[in-house]
Amino acid sequence: MLTYNEVLNQVQQLSISEQLRLSEELKNILNQGVEVEGDSEVIPAEEIAESEAAWQDYLAGRDRGISSKELKQKLFGESFD
Repeated sequence: MLTYNEVLNQVQQLSISEQLRLSEELKNILNQGVEVEGDSEVIPAEEIAESEAAWQDYLAGRDRGISSKELKQKLFGESFD
């Protein structure tokens, strides 16, 4: 199997038009999403990116999340006082 640097070196040897074509193909591959192991569900790449951004916001303290009380209210539509 080729290493990242070997692939990069080969890509840099392509013509600009071939590099652009490769770029489009790679975008298509990345936008297909990820199949969940052991399941037929496919998670779209956009959803994965949104989830990662939300996780990074939480880790950085920009989003404190919601309390368990708020979560129960949201999930079950009831008040749990």
